Amino acid sequence: MSVVLVALIFWSDSLLASSDHAPSDEIEQIQRQVIELQQQLDQLRERLATLEPDEQGEAADNTDAVAGATPEAGDHGGAETSSATRQPTVDALAEDVAGLEDRLDELPPAIEFGGALRLNYAWRDYDDVNKDRVGDFELELFRINARGTVGDVILDAEWRRYNDFQAIHHGWVGYDFSDRLQGQLGITQVPFGILPYASHGFWFGGTYYLGFEDDYDTGIKFVHTPSDDWTFHYAFFKNPEYASDSRAGRYSFDLVTGGDQQNAEVNQLNLRAERHLSFGANRTLDLGLSYEAGGIYNEITRETGDRFAVAAHADANLGPWNLQLQGLRYEFDPENPDGVSDAFVQTGAFGFPFLMAAKADVLSVNVARDLPVQFGPITGMTCYNDFTYIHPDVRNSADSIQNVTGCSVSAGGIFAYFDWIAGKNMWFAGGDGIGRNAATAGKWRSRLNVNIGFYF
Repeated sequence: MSVVLVALIFWSDSLLASSDHAPSDEIEQIQRQVIELQQQLDQLRERLATLEPDEQGEAADNTDAVAGATPEAGDHGGAETSSATRQPTVDALAEDVAGLEDRLDELPPAIEFGGALRLNYAWRDYDDVNKDRVGDFELELFRINARGTVGDVILDAEWRRYNDFQAIHHGWVGYDFSDRLQGQLGITQVPFGILPYASHGFWFGGTYYLGFEDDYDTGIKFVHTPSDDWTFHYAFFKNPEYASDSRAGRYSFDLVTGGDQQNAEVNQLNLRAERHLSFGANRTLDLGLSYEAGGIYNEITRETGDRFAVAAHADANLGPWNLQLQGLRYEFDPENPDGVSDAFVQTGAFGFPFLMAAKADVLSVNVARDLPVQFGPITGMTCYNDFTYIHPDVRNSADSIQNVTGCSVSAGGIFAYFDWIAGKNMWFAGGDGIGRNAATAGKWRSRLNVNIGFYF
């Protein structure tokens, strides 16, 4: 409990020093309460220790002579009361201590900080230098998380540092209007398709690279659970996480500008509904529909085109098994200047822009199984196969395929992924983009990827 009290004082001090939006009067009041409770708790514990039965006390024939004496706290000399006489006092003090501990538990929770340090090994069969070196092993990420509440306001944020760039992952403030409705304002996850991920491995599914998985944009979102059987999302995003349209150094895949490709995402609406079904212990099925629509602002023509996406999904848990199925259709209709093809749009993240088909049908089929493992520090293992098929609906295009086979392993604060990624005409897997009929369109490429992270 003392550790908890010290941590509360430290966190409240940190809030005063670091947050421009924190209600300082409330935090100062919390600090005073913590200090007062600490003092009271220390005093009560000191009295309680003094009044505890002393197995090495005076002989039984002396107890009658001192039966009415009540020693002061800290007085270790003289006579002591009998166990029978002082037991009610000990019980009363114990109740006081418990009451103070309950009051501490009722204090508003502080902001909690965490993070991760990850290392990555990669071997690529389409990179001759990498093959000559038998792969590369390097720092992949360092991140910091902050999460908690101040008063009734929720905070959740994450900043990431990769090798070549730094970026916000998410950052939003929220409020629980009721037990069934929460609002979030800021950079928050786009509610589309299977949540939180339409995949199981470190490499994500092909939908991630299209911008339809684990995507984060800037706007407002409401999460509505009218019952345990339904979840609804309603969201409006003004733009991606960065209003700088040319910035490819970001986590989420969005339209980015460069060269004759000058399109940016604006004014996006998202609606999502999911039905939760249960068939007994560890047997559940989530069925959902998603809709996304928004604008495409062209910085050359200064006109706004249209885009939309729809998806239907099923996410089933059958004991140790998980099965994910998702069908998706998307279309981008930009207002490009004359001479610029509408068949492909430029998207990007992680510092790399690339072209993808402006219209396509996408199928995801993923399966995973949890394995009961207890070996040394290893306490969990999940093996999986995540498959994505992308069929473009534009001229001069070719299908793209991504398949990820691997296992994740947990051991204390360590979480590691061991993935074999095979791709055909797939960006980040040896392809020239997504859906392009380029030189590599008919070739399969692959890479071995091992990511080891320490999470704290």
